[in-house]
Amino acid sequence: MALTLSGRPPLELERTRAKKRPRIHVHAGTRNLPSTEWGSLLGDLTRTRPTTETADVEWRIHDKTHLEFAIDYPFGERPTNYGWEAYFFVPDSFRLAQTTYDKRQIYDDLLSYVRLAVPELPFDDLAQRCEAKDPTSWSERLRATLETARGSADGSVNARAAVRRARVFACMVRASGLEAQRATLELIDQASTPEEALSLAARYSGSAKRISTAYRDIVAASATMALPEEILVALRWVDEDLSLFFEALASTASIHLHEKGGPWTEAAAHLACDAVDEARYRRSQDYPSVGAEDASQRLVEHIEFRRHMLKRFTSSVLWLRHEVRDARMWTVHVLYAIAAAVSMAFAVWVTLRATEMQEYLTLYFFLLVASYAVKDRLKAILQVKFSSWAERRFPDRAWNIRDTEREDDLGIVTERAGFRDFRKLPSAVINARTLTREHALEEFARPETVLWHDKQVTLEPREEGALPSPMMTEIFRLNIGSWLAHTDDPTRTITFADPDEGVVCSVTARRVYNLNVVYRLKHEGGSAPWRRIRVVVSRKGIERIDPIV
Repeated sequence: MALTLSGRPPLELERTRAKKRPRIHVHAGTRNLPSTEWGSLLGDLTRTRPTTETADVEWRIHDKTHLEFAIDYPFGERPTNYGWEAYFFVPDSFRLAQTTYDKRQIYDDLLSYVRLAVPELPFDDLAQRCEAKDPTSWSERLRATLETARGSADGSVNARAAVRRARVFACMVRASGLEAQRATLELIDQASTPEEALSLAARYSGSAKRISTAYRDIVAASATMALPEEILVALRWVDEDLSLFFEALASTASIHLHEKGGPWTEAAAHLACDAVDEARYRRSQDYPSVGAEDASQRLVEHIEFRRHMLKRFTSSVLWLRHEVRDARMWTVHVLYAIAAAVSMAFAVWVTLRATEMQEYLTLYFFLLVASYAVKDRLKAILQVKFSSWAERRFPDRAWNIRDTEREDDLGIVTERAGFRDFRKLPSAVINARTLTREHALEEFARPETVLWHDKQVTLEPREEGALPSPMMTEIFRLNIGSWLAHTDDPTRTITFADPDEGVVCSVTARRVYNLNVVYRLKHEGGSAPWRRIRVVVSRKGIERIDPIV
């Protein structure tokens, strides 16, 4: 049998390649649908931004070993304080302890990312303002910023402001478009007739088309405005990113409808046509992100790389930087200096008393050596006591949150973490944890280690002229990969007897563990209930997240 360089038969290799190639889901339809307006359709359908009274936490699985949770901190008209506190109840079989899992490892596994949220704007409102060239629209603001950048040089203040404005526009479109897509799909799922679903799809397509047309008019006009090279490149990158985004929205929506089958396929074909139009547009502009039915694995990888690069370019305009420092370093140094002074004072006192006994050489020598030994141990004991005292009363780390794009300070954060004794936890936390227990003896049957995380956030009000963001979002990613090193195999065979059939059976059972999290997000001057989730994990990683009501 003939073999290829990979050692596989040609037919087998071709089948392997075929598995990695794109699959055709939906064929694009025709454009004979009536245009429709949806002025009020999405006005009440965008995601509700949390307020200071309703701020909460969203939990999700980032990948098999990373638990992700996002916290929203709305800005106020004055400095606003938030308190985050969470208790992670970890099975003892994970072998986490203060002696084996110190604070440095905790913070290494608990990564934090902060960013601004874009202003809330319904998709249809964004489209209508763009089409009408409303001076208050984000597209016209971008056009005005480009006018101020005429004749400027790369790296100038005006050039950087124009690039930033284009990236913010892309973020606005991405946020409002995604929320509109979700809302539209929900309405389509609830539609009573295929005609109603088709009308909803057409309305959504019309808004996306108006936004893309308005932006592409700006890109075309920029060619005659004598703009710096970096602005022209940024405008094209944003154009390509928006095209990929609109294509992805239309594609995923069309696949969703196509899977419903029957009369829904016409609406799916209409949305697929939108996706094809975007791909053809990018090809006409020589953008290197156009797919193909028979795309090779390398081309698919290139498209995904390009998509990710463009998304990072546009979304990074919202990223914030946190400058982390040791919050109690100087306090500990002062306490250590006091410990050294106390121990030295003791040694000097003993030495002065011992000078009276110089005629007793042996005793004099013993007192000096003993005083040095006691001084050394006294210093070490005081350092341990002072360090423990400071750890209980001062935060581990302090942050300064800065918006480097706009050279703006947003607030400060203090943070603490460590292990806690189950018996000394607040009663409300214990009640939330034991809510699903049938008997107190379960504490002995399922012993747990408690890992605690606390964060205090103070946000400054938004300054005049800053991006009118409604809130700051913090995204945590908790890496539990090292926690699973001591877990059992994910599957095992168990045997049991059936009393009714009178037989003995064997079956493969999954071995899972429950990681419970009790948490709350409290606003200054208010109270917040303790909430709880259950994270089900196995040796292979995170399986699911169960809310506990």
